[in-house]
Amino acid sequence: MSIFAGKEKLAPRPKNQDMIRCFIGGTLSIFILLLLSKFSHNPFIMAPFGASCVILYAVSQSPLAQPRNVILGHFISALVGICLLKWVGSNIFSIAVSVGLAITLMMYFRCVHPPAGANPLVILLTANTIHYDWTFLLFPVLTGSIALVAVAYAVNNVKASQKWPSYGLALWRSKN
Repeated sequence: MSIFAGKEKLAPRPKNQDMIRCFIGGTLSIFILLLLSKFSHNPFIMAPFGASCVILYAVSQSPLAQPRNVILGHFISALVGICLLKWVGSNIFSIAVSVGLAITLMMYFRCVHPPAGANPLVILLTANTIHYDWTFLLFPVLTGSIALVAVAYAVNNVKASQKWPSYGLALWRSKN
């Protein structure tokens, strides 16, 4: 038996309409972030947002793709990265701890978003070439993730069989 033959059953191929929605959503999301960056002279984009687009469009009904998870997940994880950079500095210990702490806090606050786990890595691994201050939490983290959610709201509800999002931000009250 060959390792390449496989006995597992692949997931069904998505409908063409869903793949087109993903293409449009991913393209439009990044394009809008780049335009906002260009015209505002503030960064609205960072690398983990590309991975957020995969989740927002390819698995939009997942809890990982909900507005709370995208916005708060990115914010909390970037906050962890900035805090460790400011208080401890960038070293192998702070880099490793930052990812574990970001995951733990996202779990605690019920806003796990896997692409956000890269935020502290981006911050701490590039700290020697990029100056990070507290405004990074506003531009690109908060404004960029809100823009992604806004575009996803528009794109994911066009001719969709299920409305998006499944739940919102739940900042003050939730049912559980």
